[in-house]
Amino acid sequence: MKSRRDFLKFLGLAVGASMTGCGDSTSNVYTGAGPAPVANAYRFVPLASSGQTLPNNSAILAQAASDDLPFMGGVMLNDRRHVCFHITDQLGRHGVYEVDYEAGGQTTSPLKHIISEGDVLSDGTVVEDMSSGYLNNDDDLVFVVTSEAGETMQYSNDGGPLERFFDEYDDVSPECRLYGYLRPEVGLTDSGDVIFVSGYRDPDDRAVGDGLFLTPNEDPSQTVLLLSEGHLLPGSSAVIRSFGLCEIGEGGDYLIQGTAALVETDESTTADGSPLSFLLHGRPGETPEVLVAHPALGITGAIQGSMDMGPRMGASGFAFIVSLEDSRSQLYLNSSKLLDAGSGDFGSLTPRGQRIISMFPPAFGPNGQLLLQVFTDVGAELLAYDGQSFSSILATGDVVDGKQVAMFLFGALPHCVNTYGEFATALEYADGESVILLGIPV
Repeated sequence: MKSRRDFLKFLGLAVGASMTGCGDSTSNVYTGAGPAPVANAYRFVPLASSGQTLPNNSAILAQAASDDLPFMGGVMLNDRRHVCFHITDQLGRHGVYEVDYEAGGQTTSPLKHIISEGDVLSDGTVVEDMSSGYLNNDDDLVFVVTSEAGETMQYSNDGGPLERFFDEYDDVSPECRLYGYLRPEVGLTDSGDVIFVSGYRDPDDRAVGDGLFLTPNEDPSQTVLLLSEGHLLPGSSAVIRSFGLCEIGEGGDYLIQGTAALVETDESTTADGSPLSFLLHGRPGETPEVLVAHPALGITGAIQGSMDMGPRMGASGFAFIVSLEDSRSQLYLNSSKLLDAGSGDFGSLTPRGQRIISMFPPAFGPNGQLLLQVFTDVGAELLAYDGQSFSSILATGDVVDGKQVAMFLFGALPHCVNTYGEFATALEYADGESVILLGIPV
């Protein structure tokens, strides 16, 4: 991952694609009348910084260059207060490292190497690239790893070494006979359930297309097919054409976005080339419910719009961004709209009174909390939602530990918040230093 184009591709994997949208303002957002809510309810502690020495005697890239960024991917944080993050080192190699901390924010160990380009894994795989990955509260980690031989899924149990789960042509189970292109979209629960997307074969060895699969309790032999390319989209005369980002909860509860094609015309895009996208919520053995559907799909019971960004799942339900015409977008928590985004007068106002132009999907915290990165005319803000209203906790231009925040590299991606309400984010200061920053509620 050695260019800003690759960085944007990685960002697309993390959030699902589009970065723009709009809408009209909502009543539960500060409107500029009277004093704004408290702007900063967290104290911030740096956990890692650009230029820091790594365990392999290399170092994190000191400053962003024309083709590289010190922190190249999302940040994951679990209830054991272990933080995993993606870096670029001084030689341009991409890797994932871990740092651990105590309740007060003090780090308890040096940086720990997880996986990097050039590593030779236990099965002989020579790592060329890795997906964003998932970290659960048992310290299990899962990555889709790319090598010269293709893709493999690699699993680390309780912080142990990565071991091959399966590769892109394995007969994993009777329902899961893979056939190339194991996609990087993977989800992981605390009980070890894994959800993933891959091409697969039928019993006669014919390529079927993409399938959405669930592996329960870290047991590949029990992997089941949940949905397939070519299946009818519930409540429509359309068939599934592709899958995007997926999320999984305990018990196999899942979200999956994708695209569909109308049966009568075989059309999978509109006249302007927009895909006929959807978002499904399902459980193993049950017919999934369509939450969001492009209007051309004719599913009147679903929220009308497009799914350009990945959905999010948490203990309080699910959250997602719906894209509308004229570059508008809306944030939903379950079936309730929380925010609108867009240019002109369409976007909602942040608690600091700034118009929201666009936004990323939120991350879930404890007790219904959401953490959300939005973009405004003057920069970006991290917002916290407590179930009733939003507050602004950090924004470009704020000063942290004597340094001014210039930009958020990865503001609030999935699994960046733990049960204590602590969160980790990657940002860049005005002097060019980049950091992994821990936010601790106060």
